[in-house]
Amino acid sequence: MKKKSIIIILILAGIAGGFFYFWEVWLPAQIEKEQQIPEEKTQPPTLFRKEDYKIEEREDGKYIVVEKVGLTVKVPEGWRVEYKRTADIEPQYWIDLLSPDAEIKDILIKGCGISLVVGTTEEMIKKIKENIKFIQENPEKSKEIHNNHRSELIEINGYLGLKGITKTQILGESIAIDIPVGEKNLVHIDTLFPLGFKEKCFPTWEEFIKNTKID
Repeated sequence: MKKKSIIIILILAGIAGGFFYFWEVWLPAQIEKEQQIPEEKTQPPTLFRKEDYKIEEREDGKYIVVEKVGLTVKVPEGWRVEYKRTADIEPQYWIDLLSPDAEIKDILIKGCGISLVVGTTEEMIKKIKENIKFIQENPEKSKEIHNNHRSELIEINGYLGLKGITKTQILGESIAIDIPVGEKNLVHIDTLFPLGFKEKCFPTWEEFIKNTKID
């Protein structure tokens, strides 16, 4: 991958909670692809198009609907919705939800943010399902912390997924959820609590996940 392309992706990756998804998942996979690593070629997910994320105004608030995966999420009251895109010739999209006081300098440094990423990736879904099975068979592993990170299972409307929690002294705490929908589609939702903002943002995050539906 050309240096310029990597810089562009890193800048895009830094927006809100999506930083963790693209830094930890999308970007490493893309670099592997470009470098043609022989041992294991991980293909990055193909994200959905902008028009796949539909914004609906309802009596009780604003919703985002992704019909391809039966996903419906409710936007926290007063938050803004921002479409974000990769630097590809044919751009791929995700959505950032940001609180009114959110402030971004490469990454979210103030306020609250939630990123919604939906795409297709058979490889990653296979690995996620393997990790789900491993935790099911070894539940004690969900309590172990490795490199400030631990994983546990989460269920949304009968769909089982992985929930990863990472804590750092510099960036704060992040939570990322990966839900396989079928054999190809992946729903990824993440958030970042900047230092000093977890107490404020965590209840909104919990309510957001509570209202998330996958039919």
